[in-house]
Amino acid sequence: MTFKPLRQEWWKDPIFASAVGLAAVLHISVLLVQFTMPQESFETTKEIAVSLRPSDTKIEEADFLAQADQQGSGKFREQHRMSTDMPAPMVDQDSGEKAQQAMDKLQQKRELKFEEKMLMTTLSWQKQAEESQRKKQAEELQSQYTAQTAMIASIEAQYLQRQQNFSRQQKIKTIDGIQAKQDDTAAYMEKFRQKVEFYGNQNYPEQARAQNLAGEVRLMVILNQSGGIRAIRLIDSSGHAILDEAAKASVRKAAPFSPFDAKMKDISELRVVRTWRFDPAEAEFEVK
Repeated sequence: MTFKPLRQEWWKDPIFASAVGLAAVLHISVLLVQFTMPQESFETTKEIAVSLRPSDTKIEEADFLAQADQQGSGKFREQHRMSTDMPAPMVDQDSGEKAQQAMDKLQQKRELKFEEKMLMTTLSWQKQAEESQRKKQAEELQSQYTAQTAMIASIEAQYLQRQQNFSRQQKIKTIDGIQAKQDDTAAYMEKFRQKVEFYGNQNYPEQARAQNLAGEVRLMVILNQSGGIRAIRLIDSSGHAILDEAAKASVRKAAPFSPFDAKMKDISELRVVRTWRFDPAEAEFEVK
C-alpha cells in the first residue's frame, strides 16, 4: 500500500502567515518612527517680521536714527562718547618712580633696623660674655689671693712656732724695763746703761741741739754671749730721724759690751728693750 506525502502551501498555514504579518507590521512601525521629519514647534520658534518704511520727515534730537539718515549716527556717537566714554587713565611715570623709590627707602630702613637690632644683640652677647669672663677672672684671682693668704698665715705660724722653740732651746732672755737688783742680769744691765749714756752724751747731735729737737726713741738691742751686737731694731720713733739715728749710733759706739758673766751662762741671747731720751734744754741723753 502506497501513501502520498501530505503537501500544503506555506502561505496557507495560518500560524506562519500570522507570524510573517506581525513581523512586517513591526518593521514598518520602526521605519516610520526613525525616518519621519520632525515638526517645528510653535512654542520654541517664532518668526518676527519687521517692516521698514522710509520717511521724508527728519527727526530732531534723536538718539537712534535709521541708516537712511547717517547724520544722527555720528552725532549720537560724538555726544555719547563725550558724556559716557571715559578715557583710560594714563599712568604717571614720575609718580610710579617716586612710589618705587619710597618702597625702596622703606625696605632699606627696615633692613637698617634689622641690622641695628642684630648689632645690638651681638654687642649685648659680647658684653655679657666679657662680664662673665671678668667675673670668672675676678673669682679666680680672689681664690688665688685667699689661698696665698692662707699659705702666708700658715708660714708665719710655723715661723713663730719655730722661733719660740728656738728661743726655748737657746734660752733667749728679753729685758724690758728696770730689772730687780736680785735678777741675774741686773748688774750687767747697769753697766750697759752707763756705757751707752756715756757715748751718747759725748756724741749728742749738734743739729738736734741747734733745732731744739726733743723726743724719746725706743729700741731693742740684741746681744750675744760675747757682748757683740746682733741687731738693733727701732720699736718707737721720736718723730725725728736725727734723734732715731743718734740713739742707734750711741749703741754702736759703746759696743762691744762685756761678755755675759757667770750668772748669765745659761743665756745664749739677751734682748734689751730701753728708751733713749733726748733733752735739748739740758743737752742730755739718757737711757731708762
